[in-house]
Amino acid sequence: MAWFLLMLLISGSAGAEVRVHGLFNGKALFSMDGERFLLRDGETGPEGLHLLRATSQSALVDYQGQRRELTLERGRFGGVYQPRARAELRIQPDSQGGYFVRGLINGRSVPFVIDTGATMITFSEAEAERLRLPVSAGIEVPVETASGRVVGRRVVLDEVQIGDLREQRVDAIVLPGDRPTVSLLGMSLLSRLDIRNEGPLLILQAR
Repeated sequence: MAWFLLMLLISGSAGAEVRVHGLFNGKALFSMDGERFLLRDGETGPEGLHLLRATSQSALVDYQGQRRELTLERGRFGGVYQPRARAELRIQPDSQGGYFVRGLINGRSVPFVIDTGATMITFSEAEAERLRLPVSAGIEVPVETASGRVVGRRVVLDEVQIGDLREQRVDAIVLPGDRPTVSLLGMSLLSRLDIRNEGPLLILQAR
């Protein structure tokens, strides 16, 4: 689950801007002209951006006839990338290597485990009731879990806060029953942040 911050812009002949925001084994998180998307090894995204191979250290991409090995060194083709001071949250792993954080949903305290494999923030029905989420108004969606397919409900959270990081109007899924026992902080929030590791620390940073 190791992620690394990488902001590398590729200027293609069509003028599209491609940025890489996160790397881990087999996947990389990109944005192109402001639209974010996740590619797995071998997949092709917008404008023909092709991810050949991604690890937690680098991504090999083929874009508009250029093959590049993107590493942790910040860079920019045709310019200079200037980082700015941004709010961040630094999280220590537990003894099993998991990253846990306590956050706020609409002002109410919630324990989370960070899960880059979860498409959205995910709650159990029991936790959603405690948080007074409008579950009955949510849209029914099929969800694949370790126990098989279930029908969850998609809701929109007015505000999610972890540390000094705050995002509004974030999608979430509520699953029937009392699982997961700890809510999952998934990509509906994480994709809005830049993510990296410094040794064992996981660092979430505002854009």
